[in-house]
Amino acid sequence: MAYFIGFALAIAVGIFTTVSGFDRDRSAYSIILVVIASYYCLFAVMAGSSALSWETGVFIAFALAATIGFRTNLWIVVVALVGHGLLDWYHGQLIDNVGVPAWWPIFCLSFDVTAGAYLAWRLLSRKIEATSPSSFGRRINSHVEAELAAARAAEFGGDPQTGFQHLERAHVLGQRSTIQHVRVHLHMLMWGVRRHNLREVVGQTLRVIGAAAGTWAGLVPQGNTGGANVNAFTPMAIPDDLSSQIARARSSDAIA
Repeated sequence: MAYFIGFALAIAVGIFTTVSGFDRDRSAYSIILVVIASYYCLFAVMAGSSALSWETGVFIAFALAATIGFRTNLWIVVVALVGHGLLDWYHGQLIDNVGVPAWWPIFCLSFDVTAGAYLAWRLLSRKIEATSPSSFGRRINSHVEAELAAARAAEFGGDPQTGFQHLERAHVLGQRSTIQHVRVHLHMLMWGVRRHNLREVVGQTLRVIGAAAGTWAGLVPQGNTGGANVNAFTPMAIPDDLSSQIARARSSDAIA
């Protein structure tokens, strides 16, 4: 019964957010994720459980995922909702919280997974934008794409070093957007794999993680070219042509 109630309630909440328009500003499911994640803390407080510190740590992790997903890409929220459902399944084996009702993990599992699936359907059907239409990442995308295309053309034309220079330019352009920042580092990682460059592969693997974790909070060194040949935390001068493209993408005129 708990499975069915969780499923039915998630569908009802999804339909309500759709009909009411609450999901149009893209924050509804991030808020739902935060609320869901907080209940284990509530149960620990009600029971006076010593598991509160563990539950608080888990809550912070999911609240952070909800924030990053809202500010960057709602697919992160989809993954976090499903991930919380998996946590529900194993919760009793991982954390000894005597305040959790016996039926709660099953109910929460079905709610989480259903809510995640509903949000995924809304994103795939383009009823909700995964990223904000006015986001910097959307506005700078065409410039990043141009540099990535130039990088591919140069590398496969027999000039991999010039290709990497275009990847560095793409990095400078997109480093203020989590999605653009991560994808450029992934391109650099694959460049390293194709060139059998171990230093670049290791460096880019670390930078992909750093870009995913820190870009949304503005933890990026301005102008850094992103390769393993430079310190990842060193700010660098931005070429004039790239600076003007970035400025246009960040301006209110570009948003309009």
